[in-house]
Amino acid sequence: MAGLFDALAARPALARSLAAHVREFENGTLPPRTRELIALMVAWLNACDYCTCVHEEIARSVGVDEATLAELGGFARSPLFSDAERSALAATVALTREPRALPPPLWEALRANYDEAGCVEVIAAIGLNNYLSRVINALRPLSSRA
Repeated sequence: MAGLFDALAARPALARSLAAHVREFENGTLPPRTRELIALMVAWLNACDYCTCVHEEIARSVGVDEATLAELGGFARSPLFSDAERSALAATVALTREPRALPPPLWEALRANYDEAGCVEVIAAIGLNNYLSRVINALRPLSSRA
């Protein structure tokens, strides 16, 4: 994410607030594995190569194995994902593709696996990662200037 923060150097207060927002997820209840699976799915869906590379590395560092990474696209049918992860990933796909609302069946699945704070955290992680991947893709020309 250094490229993003380099590009945001023109707006230091924005960069600081974004960094604080990113750090706040470390204080949440969502397992790091789930956070990284969400981030990786968003990166794939938004075709953010930088985010994909970064989050694959972080995912490995929090214990996501290569088989699980290879199965991410088929999470809905794969036994390598828990029910909670499947519900978070289904919400990720839905909100990344259609950001206006989460369909009721996906809300029900989230509520079956997470308490209210957990649901908020899943949705916020999806939103943050969509923001990051889209802004990183858009600011790429600024972040790569010499």
